[in-house]
Amino acid sequence: MSHVTQTFQSSGSGVTVQEDAAILIFGASGDLTARKLIPALFTLWREGFLSKQTPVIGVARRDKTTESFRNEMHEAVSKHVRGNKLSDEEWNQFSSQIHYSKLDITNTEQYEKFNEEVIQLENQFGVSGKRIVYLATSPALFLPTVQAMHEAGLIPDKDSDELLRVVFEKPFGHDLDSARELSKGLFRVLREDQIYRIDHYLGKETVQNILLFRFGNAIFEPLLNRNHVEHIQVTVAESQGIERGRGGYYDQSGALRDVLQNHVLQLLCLMAMDPPSLFQAENIRDEKLKVLQVLTPGHPSKINEWAVPGQFTESKIKGETVPGYRQEERVNPESLRETYVAMKVFVDNWRWAGVPFYLRTGKRLPERVTEIAIRFKLPPLHLFTTVECEGDICDLVGAQPNELIFRIQPNESISLSFSTKRPGMQYQIHPVTMDFCYGSAFEQGLPEAYERLLLDVLRGDSTLFTRSDELEAAWKFVTPVLDYWENSNIKPEYYPAGSWGPEASDQLLAKQGHHWRIPEL
Repeated sequence: MSHVTQTFQSSGSGVTVQEDAAILIFGASGDLTARKLIPALFTLWREGFLSKQTPVIGVARRDKTTESFRNEMHEAVSKHVRGNKLSDEEWNQFSSQIHYSKLDITNTEQYEKFNEEVIQLENQFGVSGKRIVYLATSPALFLPTVQAMHEAGLIPDKDSDELLRVVFEKPFGHDLDSARELSKGLFRVLREDQIYRIDHYLGKETVQNILLFRFGNAIFEPLLNRNHVEHIQVTVAESQGIERGRGGYYDQSGALRDVLQNHVLQLLCLMAMDPPSLFQAENIRDEKLKVLQVLTPGHPSKINEWAVPGQFTESKIKGETVPGYRQEERVNPESLRETYVAMKVFVDNWRWAGVPFYLRTGKRLPERVTEIAIRFKLPPLHLFTTVECEGDICDLVGAQPNELIFRIQPNESISLSFSTKRPGMQYQIHPVTMDFCYGSAFEQGLPEAYERLLLDVLRGDSTLFTRSDELEAAWKFVTPVLDYWENSNIKPEYYPAGSWGPEASDQLLAKQGHHWRIPEL
């Protein structure tokens, strides 16, 4: 097994230094650590991106030993690791880097002993003063944990040369004011370049490929503007209901906070942003921020005309009855919380003026699928008839627009539909599709999102992480909608589980003669 020495890039300075660091995972007894973080770190180690000088320290308040923690992680990695089957030899080598430390992160008196344990391990591995902290905890513990670590000396002063990066899981705030307060509190002890707000959607291969596809292909980028595009749809659909007892959390959050404010808006930014002057983190994040700053909904007094909340109800899916949202575990039986959101918004700049962006996300939809669909304008004259066939049965249909589809999950792919002449003596158009599928184009499997994002943290590359002003702009956009729905007790539109959402969502597009695309899996 060979390993490479990690590269850490000092943010903003352009100076690259070869260093390793300790990785502290707070909330190590949780599901995220077992299913995602440790399997991702193991894969990075297996592929040579995580060196032997990188201790991984799980931190939680449960009473367990390093040995029992390693056994738990062995089971988790065996079940969730990507690639080749886990061998005993590999695990024995990697697990020697895994350690466990018991800590009640709300008890400041325990930090002195914890600090000693961490420093001892860092000295043992030769990474003294070099630390990455991953907060896989409740968001309510973000600020208290950072403050307690700072008081214990685990977070150095902001002007220190010691290496420190702190990773935060979403949600980062629950509205504009809370996001601002959280950032303000963190900035008392951390610099912006030390804060990594993670959005696992941005670690997906096809999401990253949006930028390379747009700015690396001269034939497509000139077409992505108001002159050629009719509208754009962003869909993040989930087929599950409220899984793993998350009803208590979800009933306080909802689809707008949980998915649209982060995942959906990030996808919109990548699709709508202008080319950065340099392909570097700050330049890319500057362009994303510009999109959020000019993101324009309908009139604030008529939110119901451009934003639709929905909630799924009991229904049968493939012959099996599934509960409605209000029947889910730990959900208020009178809840008005939205499990579906659809919006029509505009990016009010020179490139996109007048082009509607339709956004939707929801639970208990027919398929688990995430995609961006760009529908181009029809030619100004319809010179030919269009024929569509299913088997031996053909029929004349209306002219079909060209579509460019980025499929983010599942079956990551990019497809382009266009028209060609149908064989025969008549000039008839037949719609066809050109597909690029990652699974068939490349032999190696795609890296998991957390593998890419954790490696970026190790490298000090913040391209795929959200900056504070970007986060604030996203919350500034969605908070008026949240306030209107919650303060006015707006009832969500109901839709049966297993459908594509409420009727009002379809009407949102029908006003302009558009319709939601039904993803084909």
